Amino acid sequence: MMKTLIKDVFLNGKTVDVLVAENLIAKIGSHLEDAADKIINAKNKAILPSFYNTHTHAAMMFLRGIGEDKDLFSWLQEDIWPREAKLSPEMIYHLSRFAILEMIKTGTTFFSDMYFYSDQTLKAAEEMGVRAAISALGMDFFDAGKRAEQQANMKEFLQQKSHPRITRGLSLHAIYSTSRELYEFAAELAETHQTFLHTHAAETLKEVNDCFDKYQCRPIELLKKYGALGPRSIFAHCLHLSEAEMDLMAQSKTAVSHCPSSSLKLNSGQMPLQQYLDKGMIITLGTDGVSSNNSLSMPAEMKIAALSAKNRAKSTTAAKVEDVFAMATVNGARTFGIDSGEIKEGKLADFILVDLNNYLLLPNHNLISNMIYAADSSCICDVFCDGRQVMKDFQVENEAEIVAEFKKVCAAF
Repeated sequence: MMKTLIKDVFLNGKTVDVLVAENLIAKIGSHLEDAADKIINAKNKAILPSFYNTHTHAAMMFLRGIGEDKDLFSWLQEDIWPREAKLSPEMIYHLSRFAILEMIKTGTTFFSDMYFYSDQTLKAAEEMGVRAAISALGMDFFDAGKRAEQQANMKEFLQQKSHPRITRGLSLHAIYSTSRELYEFAAELAETHQTFLHTHAAETLKEVNDCFDKYQCRPIELLKKYGALGPRSIFAHCLHLSEAEMDLMAQSKTAVSHCPSSSLKLNSGQMPLQQYLDKGMIITLGTDGVSSNNSLSMPAEMKIAALSAKNRAKSTTAAKVEDVFAMATVNGARTFGIDSGEIKEGKLADFILVDLNNYLLLPNHNLISNMIYAADSSCICDVFCDGRQVMKDFQVENEAEIVAEFKKVCAAF
């Protein structure tokens, strides 16, 4: 059994030792003397749970800075979809590796992905040692032929095996691009396989108004009719919910992936986060893709989430630091059935070490507040996922090669 002993690390206001045995946090205490294969001196460092990015499109890395200052639908139709049509599976693999590199370097060890050629993103995640929820994507544009093809792909995808760190699931783009038949099929298939179902929902007022004009109901109400709500479902954005829809989400335990940077950049809307939290809704945090965020940094996303919530609520007490940090860590882990997101004995060993001497973390009156409002990637020294060190002293394995291959792909566009 591989054991790693992290000595003299700051945790919850105290200096402790943390013993990792295989992929679990086995023991936390003072002056642990357990025999270990590796000992890490963590003096002047703190240990925190790593981040869980619950909504992204990892391979969109090549679109950073493309189509700036446009509304959502113009951006999609004029800039995004035409370029995506040129992608190959090999490109997706290299783009996904670069996305995972950025996520690791900003403290993320799990991401939930919705994109094409998902087997290539899955391969990249397995190789780089992170956790991921990878989905077969459905977006039939109400075409029966495309629907049949995507249904077959979904079935085949869920029947394949992958590393225990990887969860296979299903995603559907949105109600304006995906038929009722495909939603109902995917919801039933996800239930059969006891896996997650992921979709965009209520992202813009246009989506809400178009839905009402076409179906005489709002998006969450429509998705309820489709059988898409439930404890294994996660809806991205959800910016424009009625009181009744909030109640539906809370009662069904359907999780939300809040992507505030993307929503603000595309002017899609501003989530009433504190109202959702008060309703008992399950809120997690995602970055969306870099095409609409320009970053995959969860520390940056936490800050935007907190500030946006206070602005929307017109209250300094909205979006308390402990709630926002939970959205980025334990809420995401629980949503995907992963026993992590906390530094406790018996939990999976997914965590980061941060430099307490970094100028952004001084003074250390409140470390969680500092991580949300001040920190950036320069604060994160080391990253562990499933007990394995995937970043050591700011360096990720094969980093130079990953960057070089990424630049080759970008040159094609």
